[in-house]
Amino acid sequence: MAQYMFYHRDPRRIQPLVDCVVDAFRSLDYNAEIAFDAVKVAALYRAFYESLGRKFVVWADEAVEQSWAEISSEHDDVRLPP
Repeated sequence: MAQYMFYHRDPRRIQPLVDCVVDAFRSLDYNAEIAFDAVKVAALYRAFYESLGRKFVVWADEAVEQSWAEISSEHDDVRLPP
């Protein structure tokens, strides 16, 4: 369902949703007490960047920097978006 919300959409037309997803990713704690908290945000962010395709370039550098800094996680379930 998340991919459907972003599929072939201009991010400017769904700005409140984009802001919410990006803010959630920025404040993501990869080593939270419950792995599900990190997984649900990472999965939503993955749907966001997969659906936007080349329109995601604006956020790409920031996403790589944050993900690279947190490449290791205490939880085996938390996988960074490829």
